[in-house]
Amino acid sequence: MDLKELEDIEHSQEEREDFSGEKVKPVIVFYPKNEEDVVRIVKFAKQNKIPVIAWGSGTSLTGAVSCNGNCILIDFSKMNKILEINEIDWYVRVQPGIKLIDLFEELERKGFMLPPDPASFFLCSVGGAVAESSGGMKGVRYGSFREWVLALRVVLPSGEVIKVGEPLRKNRAGYDLVHLFVGSEGTLGIITEIWLRIIPIPKRKMVTIAALLKDFESAADVIIGLRKNRILPELSEYVDADVVRALNKHLNAGLKETEGGMLLISIEEDMVNDVLKVLEGKTVNVMVAEGEEANKLYSLRAQAAIAVKAESKNVFYAEDIVVPISKLPEAIRRLKEIAAKYNTKFYVISHIGDGNLHPNIIIEDKEARERAFEEIARMAIEMGGSVSGEHGIGTQKAKLMAEQIIKHNGRAVLDLMYEIKKLIDPDNIMNPGKYVELAYKYYKEFSSQPIEIK
Repeated sequence: MDLKELEDIEHSQEEREDFSGEKVKPVIVFYPKNEEDVVRIVKFAKQNKIPVIAWGSGTSLTGAVSCNGNCILIDFSKMNKILEINEIDWYVRVQPGIKLIDLFEELERKGFMLPPDPASFFLCSVGGAVAESSGGMKGVRYGSFREWVLALRVVLPSGEVIKVGEPLRKNRAGYDLVHLFVGSEGTLGIITEIWLRIIPIPKRKMVTIAALLKDFESAADVIIGLRKNRILPELSEYVDADVVRALNKHLNAGLKETEGGMLLISIEEDMVNDVLKVLEGKTVNVMVAEGEEANKLYSLRAQAAIAVKAESKNVFYAEDIVVPISKLPEAIRRLKEIAAKYNTKFYVISHIGDGNLHPNIIIEDKEARERAFEEIARMAIEMGGSVSGEHGIGTQKAKLMAEQIIKHNGRAVLDLMYEIKKLIDPDNIMNPGKYVELAYKYYKEFSSQPIEIK
């Protein structure tokens, strides 16, 4: 493979590692400075039938950017500009390599906010968050990135550039191709520009309630209580007792430790008493925080995964299941049973307000770790939930994704997804061997089994 025609594009040769420890070993890493560079790289890849993988900040947890010696890695760190902030139409247009925290800070200076806030916001890129349809701590009220992307520019596997969507609050012209690419994990094209909906920073004062719980089960009871009382927090996060201890040990958090862990609820000031009533009888201690104190709690929650990773010495799987809110008590009970079965603890971090649970599996034996991982995911499928709320599928959850889709939606839906992949990427150069393509390869495993569609 002769790379001379691309030698004027900044490049390097190096191995990398994503946040989960997955190795990434590309033939070459390119650092495009504009869309034209990306087009040239993709056309070269198509001509030479070599896979192309987009790299934002490497915060993937599912093997979504894995490569073992036969790929071109496109690092978007040089395409990191805010191109436009429209203060009338309320959108921001950015390049994919900008860090999410840098975008947040600039929008805040203008009086605006982009609500989706993955816990890795201080590390991750906007392009990566869009490609994964990341969620975050405010997802309980504002949803994931899927709800905030208005339009995209995408380099297709052919090298052709298309724009899908419009920077409009309403747009009913044609199929919704924007949301085909959002969450596609780089398997359909390379995103080069993003239009995101923004909103003014709310004027109502928000406060954060830190509730130290009596036990893990109380977390589910509180969330169900909030729902029954029609209370919608801006943030509703849970970290279990082991995560609190890890935060204190590795980040000097100074948090009080109880066996029930900590529940954080961010709510409008005039609704604090309503939340406190729901918390009655379920806590050891309750603190109402504002300003810097509230920001510190938010920051510690955002860094919880870093503390757990330090505790685990990198031997862990970060689960990402979603269950219906009504099934949270059952999910928590079964998580405790699975942990006991494998003689371990799960270090549960959770966007509990929307049913998104992250039990981090720390088991030295790889086979046992994978069995526990699959058992938890299948528990979610049985409950009518999902194997992924925001981390994505990559290579890690492809088999489980196939099980979920076939059992909940039917084989025809997985067929349709695979046909879309083949139609857009006939040479299979866009992040191959993952996600829908890999899930489809497990198709025959289920093809002879009776499937109940729920």
